[in-house]
Amino acid sequence: MWNYRLCWIMINTYNMLWSRTSLEGAVLRMTGAERGRTEGRQRAVVELRNLLARLYRSFVAWGSLYGDLDLRYEQERRREEVVELLGELPGQYLARSMWLEQATRKKIEKFIAKSEVLYSDFVADIIEQGYPRTRAAMANRVSRELGSLKKEADTALNTELAGIRQPRWRKRLR
Repeated sequence: MWNYRLCWIMINTYNMLWSRTSLEGAVLRMTGAERGRTEGRQRAVVELRNLLARLYRSFVAWGSLYGDLDLRYEQERRREEVVELLGELPGQYLARSMWLEQATRKKIEKFIAKSEVLYSDFVADIIEQGYPRTRAAMANRVSRELGSLKKEADTALNTELAGIRQPRWRKRLR
């Protein structure tokens, strides 16, 4: 008797609907899988864009503290903010990179690598010359070197968000 009944079970995790009509076989139907993929990509792009913006702003804030004042506490707090974001960003990026095209991933990885290099350079310069002397050079280097990489990454993320490209499997079928 139960062979003829329909049994529907929704599996939300994979956005699939299993339909079982008999013991002989099961039919798998997709329900909104494309929508789930698009939502995942959009969420990943927005979160990565926010992380990149936070890191860039923290570098700018660290390099542009109030003129000639030697605010040791504030300078140290800004530096710690940069360190925290540099530690957080690679892990956050890695978890979301699966949603991105390779060209976008390369641009973000370039931004992260440059951020780490600039941080190391700035710390070495501050130890050697002091914060007041290094501050002006920091602000210029951040806007010149990191700013351009952030713009490239933002442009690539906007392209991802716009969904201009077709899925790879559709390209192969044509």
